[in-house]
Amino acid sequence: MNRSVSWSEAAFVATACWAVSGLGYGVIAALDEPQLSVAPLIGLGLVQWFWVRHRSWLSAVLAGLAGVVVLFGLVDILRPELGRYVADALSTGAAATVIVAVLTLVGRGRGHVIARQIDKPAQAASRPQQ
Repeated sequence: MNRSVSWSEAAFVATACWAVSGLGYGVIAALDEPQLSVAPLIGLGLVQWFWVRHRSWLSAVLAGLAGVVVLFGLVDILRPELGRYVADALSTGAAATVIVAVLTLVGRGRGHVIARQIDKPAQAASRPQQ
């Protein structure tokens, strides 16, 4: 199923990712298990959502690349200031938000381009011949 992501669905998924990130890293901090990470759990959830509902491969590749850059970039910047658990939670939530935003923007933009390409031949066929 290849359909674009609505903004309300994108907001819901991003909010769910932030909730899992915050709660997950809260539990990990309470257990004092620094080697654990919630990022793979969120990543698997996003992949499942993408696979079941959207399947725009260009969007997925661009979103994955953007998410990795944001995740690792923010972790390096935030860890010295905020500590491991807070930095990891914020970085994971921000990366998930970027992934959802890129999936939404590229998928919607691509959908508009495809719709215009489909409409052009139909419009040309409906014009009277001169």
